[in-house]
Amino acid sequence: MSYEIRRYQEEFLDAQERVGREVTKPWRTFEQTSAEQLKQVYSQPGFDPETRLYCFKDGELIGFLTSTVLEGTDGKANLEFPLVLPGHEKAENLLFEKAVEVLQKKGMKVVRTRVSASWGKTVEMAAQRGYTFAEESAVCYTVEVRAAPLKRLPGLEEVTDYDHERDVDQMVEIFVNEYNMSPEQARSNFDLLEKAGDTVVAHVVIRKGGDIVGRALVLRYDADPRRAHTGAIYITEEQQRALLLTRVLHICKEKDIDWLDTTIFGELLSMKDQLAELYTSLGFDHTATIAYYEKEI
Repeated sequence: MSYEIRRYQEEFLDAQERVGREVTKPWRTFEQTSAEQLKQVYSQPGFDPETRLYCFKDGELIGFLTSTVLEGTDGKANLEFPLVLPGHEKAENLLFEKAVEVLQKKGMKVVRTRVSASWGKTVEMAAQRGYTFAEESAVCYTVEVRAAPLKRLPGLEEVTDYDHERDVDQMVEIFVNEYNMSPEQARSNFDLLEKAGDTVVAHVVIRKGGDIVGRALVLRYDADPRRAHTGAIYITEEQQRALLLTRVLHICKEKDIDWLDTTIFGELLSMKDQLAELYTSLGFDHTATIAYYEKEI
């Protein structure tokens, strides 16, 4: 039976998670989104099922590709490279060509994708398909926790554990204002974290006068529970970043985490040199750079 391309259906999500995790297992600083999280994202208003493509052979999902039309960009879309199980490389071109066809019908003129030397063959795929460098997307750092030069910084005692009952309303408001989430999305995010069990290695906040002024989160990788990564670090004063990172490193050591990854992205890229000094002082090493590449379609 030949390969068959289908567009998104919710029933594909468990297989999408499974295939994504298998394909990206050797990648650094990347983790496949869980089926539960995907369901949450794909159920939001404005989601376009035509932008998620799935490749089947003999009734089994063997690969998929995701894209997103970028609003307000006059014809530009994100198009991630396909994730395809070994032995089914022919499906990569089928998924890519179908995705381009879909995006062209939607009026897209340019596609952009993320690549990294630590993400499989994405750099090679970009070169083969005629992409050119556009801009940096993220810079990634990793620390071996047991070797980190942990310090007792002044003010470290102000970093305390997140209390869901006490803190969730404030955190929902922060995520709505700082990260452009809807109140429903933000609350669902924190409700899911509360139910995530050992996946959450550290969830800490800094309070001032009862108000949350800093917050950090560390999650285990599902594929490697001795390795973890930071989520978005919220601060209101730059010195809080060192306090939060130091505290979560102490917690990671207590919980036998071997490696902790952190990433500079978005608006923080303008501070990457300053942040690199901080991360280096805490024992982190630069492990990967992720960049956007583009091409006309």
